[in-house]
Amino acid sequence: MKRTAIFLIAIFSLSINLYAQKESRFCKGKGYKGYVFDTSYLVLKTIQGQQSKTYLSCDEIKVAEGILIKELAGLNKNKANQSAGCPNINDKLSKYCRQYFGFVNTKGEKVIWINMFWNRDFKDRAKYELINVNDGCSYYWNVEVNISTKTLSNLQVNGKG
Repeated sequence: MKRTAIFLIAIFSLSINLYAQKESRFCKGKGYKGYVFDTSYLVLKTIQGQQSKTYLSCDEIKVAEGILIKELAGLNKNKANQSAGCPNINDKLSKYCRQYFGFVNTKGEKVIWINMFWNRDFKDRAKYELINVNDGCSYYWNVEVNISTKTLSNLQVNGKG
């Protein structure tokens, strides 16, 4: 039984990795650069009231980045996991590489989940697969940007470990 479970987990992991081999699109603007994943990418992430996934344009990414710059300081008032050698995300925003995933909620609003990471070692993998790191403090974080309501929510900054 245990051997069967391990085999199934290995097959599932392999299928996700093969599925993720489709390259994302690269978007770059003033102070940001990152990879936009289409709706075919399997990401184990949902938003509140999710209705569907959606395609994103680089113009929509530019809108999301504008909202991020304008609203981040207010959402990040307590600066969780951003001390003792960990960067203040408000001050170092342009240092992060991004991954963008699009969703539509039940109100018809477009929400972009932005996954942020600092480590340049992940740059080649980032165009094919979600960068998911445990701990690492504010070198790794993510946030949701509702480009319909022009708001930020669900800021998640990794712990220090």
